[in-house]
Amino acid sequence: MKYTIQNACLTLTAATEGAQLMAIRTAEGKELIWGGDPKVWAGHAPLCFPWCGMLQDGEYELDGVRHHSSVRHGLAREANHELEARSGSEMTFRMDHEGDEVWPWAFTLRTTHKVEGKKALTVCTATNRSDRPMPTQMGFHPAFNCPFVEGSDIEEYVVRFASGKVIPMERSAFDDDSMDIYGGGDWARLEHVPTGKYIEVDNKGWFTTLLWSKPGIPGFVCIEPWSGYIGESHDLMERPGTVLLAPGESRTWTLRMNFENL
Repeated sequence: MKYTIQNACLTLTAATEGAQLMAIRTAEGKELIWGGDPKVWAGHAPLCFPWCGMLQDGEYELDGVRHHSSVRHGLAREANHELEARSGSEMTFRMDHEGDEVWPWAFTLRTTHKVEGKKALTVCTATNRSDRPMPTQMGFHPAFNCPFVEGSDIEEYVVRFASGKVIPMERSAFDDDSMDIYGGGDWARLEHVPTGKYIEVDNKGWFTTLLWSKPGIPGFVCIEPWSGYIGESHDLMERPGTVLLAPGESRTWTLRMNFENL
C-alpha cells in the first residue's frame, strides 16, 4: 500500500513495504526521487536497519553461534510496516520484529515521513524490546533523480560537501560501486554547476556519507548518511559505528532533505 502527504510545496508518497519513501514531487510537478526502474535498480530510498551494507561473509557470531543473512542493509527494507498514523503533512509507519534465527532481538521501528515547506524529513526511532543489549546501525539511502535540470547532462553535476570536498559526477564515478566520505561536514549537495541549483542532505553528526549509483549514472545519485559501516569481523560490535541499545532503550535518527534551491 502507498500513502501520500503534502503541503503547499511538496507531495510525498511512501509505502508500507519497507516504510520506503517512493516519491517527492514539487508544486510545479518536478519529481525528485528515482522512480525505481527494475531494469536498472528497483529501489527509491530504502531504510538500512539494523545493519548497513553486507554482513561479513553473510553472517555474524553471537554467543558462539553463527547467524546467517545475505540481505544487504538489514531487515527493515523488505519488511511490511503498518501505517500507524497520518495527517495532512505527516505519516508514521510501525514495524514490530519479534526476534528470529536471523536477528534474535525483538525491536520496534517507527518511521515518520513529513514535509515542512520545501524540506522533507524521514525520522526513524528504534526501541529494543528484548532482554539483552541490541547492536544497531542506521542508514538512509535516498536516490535523487539526476539530471534534475531540464536539458542538462549528468557530467554537469557534482556532489559538494560543506567541508569543501567536491566529487564530479563523471559517468565512470561509480564503476567500482560506492564511495564513502568521512568528514564531509554538515551537508552534501547534489549540484548542477551551471545554474547553481542543488538538492541538499543534512549530514551533521553521521559516521559517514556514502555516494552511490549504477555504472554510467543512469538517472539517479544516492546520498546516504550512515551511522555505521561494514567491517571485517563477525562480531557486530566490531563493525565501525555500531551502537548498543539497552533493553527498553530507544534511539532516533533523522534524514533531512532540502529542496529550497531548485
